[in-house]
Amino acid sequence: MASWSFLTNHARVLVHIAGDPVARLRDIALTLGITERSVFRIVDDLEKAGYLEKQRNGRRTQYSIQAELPLIDPVASSPSIGEILALLVPVEALRLPIDAD
Repeated sequence: MASWSFLTNHARVLVHIAGDPVARLRDIALTLGITERSVFRIVDDLEKAGYLEKQRNGRRTQYSIQAELPLIDPVASSPSIGEILALLVPVEALRLPIDAD
């Protein structure tokens, strides 16, 4: 297996949250093989950029992905985050309001 990935850790965290919006940071870190501190920083980055919203639900946090926002990348043709996630997450696992046009 390659020691690198086409997806950044930010994208990998977002894909994980798309499939499990109530995932704990510890579980995301274990699944992705990165530190919990890294996941915390990535979630904070995604929230500050507007791609994620957090809501406390008792002792758990539920995440909402703002799927309509465009991907900010100088090379990409500005697809929405939802369009990208629809390619990466199996439809039955995707928990986002995405237009299937």
